[in-house]
Amino acid sequence: MMNIRVVVSEYGGPETLKTMEEPLRLPQRDEVRVRMQSAGVALADIMRREGKYPGSPPTPFTPGYDVVGIVDDLGANVLHVQKGDRVAVFYNGTGGYSAYVYAKPDELYPVPMQIDAAAAVAIILNYVTAYQMLHRLANVSEGEHILIHGAARAWSACGCRNVWHRFSGKARRRHPIWGGAYRLQE
Repeated sequence: MMNIRVVVSEYGGPETLKTMEEPLRLPQRDEVRVRMQSAGVALADIMRREGKYPGSPPTPFTPGYDVVGIVDDLGANVLHVQKGDRVAVFYNGTGGYSAYVYAKPDELYPVPMQIDAAAAVAIILNYVTAYQMLHRLANVSEGEHILIHGAARAWSACGCRNVWHRFSGKARRRHPIWGGAYRLQE
């Protein structure tokens, strides 16, 4: 069997993306092979392709932080995953743009079959990024107020509907508009 993956041949625009076909290898003893159903695409992937992201890997490399797919094969030492399981794979930023990916069991998260693969993969990096922005970077705690400008997708999934807002140090009342957004007034 063959695997097809996307490779950044050199830093630059989309024209630097090439496809590579290679023999599909067996997973190593502590690896799981996953047949990709959906791969996430993030701004960080684009910045890595351009060589502008901190710690961008040297070229050539296969981009991709996250994948949702079906476990296709297991290494001999893998015990807690089975062939046919549906999983999300969360990488360190390389490897996801591939028909088959290899991962360690601690990089896998179960995904129910009834959830759309594209919807599931959108949650992985995007949700984690939104959550970290709220809780690590902004260090938001219960009772604090913030303004979220442009709450879309991951912010909505991260629960921005339940966030109270404050801007310029003045408390605002919130009035529901739609989809979890609020109009703020003095």
